[in-house]
Amino acid sequence: MKTRNKILIGVGIVALLVVGFYVIFSFYLVGTPLPLFSLKNGDVSNHEVVIEIFDLHNKSIFKETLELDPKEEICYPRPFWLNFLWLKECTLKVTVDNKATKTYKTDVYPWKQFHISLAKDPISGEIRIGIGAMVV
Repeated sequence: MKTRNKILIGVGIVALLVVGFYVIFSFYLVGTPLPLFSLKNGDVSNHEVVIEIFDLHNKSIFKETLELDPKEEICYPRPFWLNFLWLKECTLKVTVDNKATKTYKTDVYPWKQFHISLAKDPISGEIRIGIGAMVV
């Protein structure tokens, strides 16, 4: 019985080391995760921006509402639980002042940061939303 317990403990320790190696080693190779997104208001007006991420099944997994002053730029830190979550085929949705909305199909992982910019169209006066991604 004692030998059996030692074997089970040994197998458990080896399993933890293997899983830990794959998680920690990727952070060691690439570095710390990037912020989730940066947001720049290129307009001269204040704006309320809602950023939401939906998974493959259209379930909201992240939602944040931010108030931006004119010409303000912020860098939003990645929530801790998103450091270990790799999402494929998800949708980033950005809504400005409950009027303009833009969606962006993408994947989310710790070394991908989104850059969202707001600007006023000089002809129509409407808000334009630009979304891009930066990958390490």
